Amino acid sequence: MVFNVGFWERFIRNQFIRQTIMFVENIETRLLPTFEDIENEAKKVEEQEWDKLCSSCVSPDTDPAYLAEKAHDAGVDYYLMVSGVKQALLNVSAATLYHLFEQQLLFFLRREILYRSEENNIDLIKISVFKERVLQHNIDIEKFSSWRTINEMRLVANTVKHAEGKSLVKLRKIGPDLFKNPILKKFEFFKLPVNFRPLFMPLAGEDIYLSIEDLKNYGETIVKFWDELISGMYEQN
Repeated sequence: MVFNVGFWERFIRNQFIRQTIMFVENIETRLLPTFEDIENEAKKVEEQEWDKLCSSCVSPDTDPAYLAEKAHDAGVDYYLMVSGVKQALLNVSAATLYHLFEQQLLFFLRREILYRSEENNIDLIKISVFKERVLQHNIDIEKFSSWRTINEMRLVANTVKHAEGKSLVKLRKIGPDLFKNPILKKFEFFKLPVNFRPLFMPLAGEDIYLSIEDLKNYGETIVKFWDELISGMYEQN
């Protein structure tokens, strides 16, 4: 088989790469800014709770410090919950970005690499088949400079979806910083090995902490992968 490189280079750059860039850009510029004011929002919740407690207080013996503490706790709870939503958005965005890449890869496999009689055979629509078929053309994607991070993305996606599992075990070894809560990093006691705690609810923004920098790095890595594949196809044609 000879790759139709001219067509696929245009398609990959106009579709796959643009999809990837637009996804990351819109998470960063449209969605994340909605969380920029959560500290002030939490302060308002605290003030509202204070007013509510004071207005319902009928006993002159009630300690104002107790009410202030209750109001403060309400604000903290709000801040932590919304921060969790923000983190969940980043976690699920990283998983979505990997699966977008995976679907792009399988689209290319079905429309360019598999024979027309094979393209709807579900037993062949696999990343492993993609690797095998392009390797027949002396293109080893596992030797791409982008592949290590692509593999990390796969482990992140599986961990975000399933929490504990084999992917988590592997991810802890290659990306331990992903398990460090950014709120706790500033404290000295975070030097303890807390990154090996059980992981329960990453879709609630807990236990794994992807950042926008991680997401941008993953997006850039996908672009790099496609660049490397295009170069590999040109070399083999």
